[in-house]
Parts: sequence; C-alpha cells; structure tokens
Amino acid sequence: MSDKILSASSSPSTTLHAPDQSKQGRRKRNGLFKSLFQTLAPRSEEKRSAVPIVLAVVLWGGLAWAGYAFAVHTLDKQQQLVSQQIQAIQTQNAQQMKAMEEQIALVQDEMKQVQSGLSNIEEELQLTGETLGGSNKTKQALQDRIDQLNKQLVDLKASLKKLEDAARAW
Repeated sequence: MSDKILSASSSPSTTLHAPDQSKQGRRKRNGLFKSLFQTLAPRSEEKRSAVPIVLAVVLWGGLAWAGYAFAVHTLDKQQQLVSQQIQAIQTQNAQQMKAMEEQIALVQDEMKQVQSGLSNIEEELQLTGETLGGSNKTKQALQDRIDQLNKQLVDLKASLKKLEDAARAW
C-alpha cells in the first residue's frame, strides 16, 4: 500500500516553471522578404527546379490578364447598355418633339382662324354701326321730309277749305 502513495513536493511555490528555453530547440525567424529570397535562392549548392517559379509567375500573369479582360468586357457591356438607353431616350424625345410641333401648328392655325373671325366681326360691327348711324340720319331726313309734307298738307287743307268756302259763296 505504501507503494501507491506518491510523495508531494515540499516546495512552497505554486507556480509552474517554464521549460528550459535553450537555443538548441528554436530556430531564428527571418522576415517575409528574406524568407522569400532564401526560398528563391537557397544557400545550399543543390539546384532547384525553375518550374514552380515559372508556374507561379504564369499563374499570377494569367490571373491579372483574366481580371483585366473581365473588367474590359464588363465595362463594354455597361457602355453598350448606356448607349442603348441614351438612344431610346433620344428617339422618344424626338417623337415627343414631333408631336409637340404638330400640336403647336394646330394651335397656330386655330389662332389664325380666330383672328380672321375677329377681324370679320370687327368689320361687320363697323358696317353695322355705319348702317345704324346712316339709318338714323336717313330716319331724321325722312322725318323732316314727312314734317314738311304734313305742313304742306295742312296748308293745302286750309287752302282747300278757303276754296270751298269761296265756291259756296258763289
């Protein structure tokens, strides 16, 4: 039974000790560019194949070209769409302008007709005014003539009466 009992540490510290940090187990880390340079140009004398580097350059070049081609294609489509919309709007504006010109021409024709009608009415009113004024003068002249004839008739009646009286007296 005593074999199963473990002995406890008699140290009063409850902290854990860090493992021994010696320089044998750790590698020194280099910067990003230095690592890339070391990858491309190894220190060892053995030759590496250039195929991975060429493939990486070709891949990046292909991706750049594909991105450029896609951007140009997308911009061309957008330019075509905008051009089509502008053309449609210009066509619609031309049709609306033609309709407006026709309406303006109709309104101008109607205005000319109204103006000529007003001119005719004005002339007729002037003629009617002259006729009314002329008939007033004519009426006055006729009335004067009638009055003269009435006076002559009265005078003739008086003369006739005198003649009748004179004839009776004979």
